Amino acid sequence: MDDRLYNLKKLEEIAQGDTGFIKEMVVTFVENVTTEIDSIQLLKSQEKWTDIAETAHKLASNFAYLGADRLQALAADIEKSVLNDNNLTNVADKTEKMCDDGILLIGQLKEMFDIVAS
Repeated sequence: MDDRLYNLKKLEEIAQGDTGFIKEMVVTFVENVTTEIDSIQLLKSQEKWTDIAETAHKLASNFAYLGADRLQALAADIEKSVLNDNNLTNVADKTEKMCDDGILLIGQLKEMFDIVAS
């Protein structure tokens, strides 16, 4: 059973066999998403919901880029829920889930690509 939270098919198509390019993009993803997850966790503790929606929007794009479809959908749902002023307790729970799974994704990518930094 494959428990990977990502699918590199799109990135592999863009890279056209250039494994160095793929690794470079994954390293950039890991660095950016680590920063965004740290940011969104701080924003959650401060209950800055509009800022959470903006950060979730950025994360949705990043997750889509690496084929992390479930995380992309969750980030998009968080953004939509905040913008529609839906149950913010639910948003907080979803944000925590997205951050936890995002951290798992980063770990999977670091292991797959032998990334030590970040």
